[in-house]
Amino acid sequence: MGLLLSVVAGCSGGGGGGDKGADVEPSTRMHVMSPAPCALLERKPLVDGMTFRAGTDSVRTEPREDASQDDGSVTYRQSSCHETIGTPARGGGLWLLSARADVYERVGPACHRKRVKENLASAQKLDPVAVDGAAYWRNVEEKGMPGRELIMCDGNLLLEVTALAPRGSERGSVDGTLGKLVETAARLMEEGLRDPAAPSSSTMP
Repeated sequence: MGLLLSVVAGCSGGGGGGDKGADVEPSTRMHVMSPAPCALLERKPLVDGMTFRAGTDSVRTEPREDASQDDGSVTYRQSSCHETIGTPARGGGLWLLSARADVYERVGPACHRKRVKENLASAQKLDPVAVDGAAYWRNVEEKGMPGRELIMCDGNLLLEVTALAPRGSERGSVDGTLGKLVETAARLMEEGLRDPAAPSSSTMP
């Protein structure tokens, strides 16, 4: 099972599941920066019955130091899409989606940082749910908006995707949609950032 497919299998649904403890072969896929990360989220519908308006692009081309690494010289570049707004076709409150991609120069540091973040979330009792060795998700809430955060690594890429339901929503009624949102956004971002010159960067069907 490919990495994104295993994330989809584990992240959907409401309460706790996923392939806990089930590891996948580490990816060596290489990725590159995008000057327009929000455009990657517009290539396909994120969920049925909802239209998403482009968010705000943010691209930082200067190298940033990764303090989580044992080697302090490890750096990455970052591109992100903030507050993409989703509007349900049948009316209702607004949904929010944000995605951030950190691209490293080599394979290894991205998954190390994912493990550091997951261990920290566990230590803080934030209930991270492992999908496999390369991804986890957890429930979040911001200003009365229930949400879902997915963090995954793939080769030289660390992805963080957060989706928020309308303020005041019952978590049980929106968990399924939140799971689909972060899954689809992560898949579109990962595929869109693949280095076309790298031999392992073919798009999954």
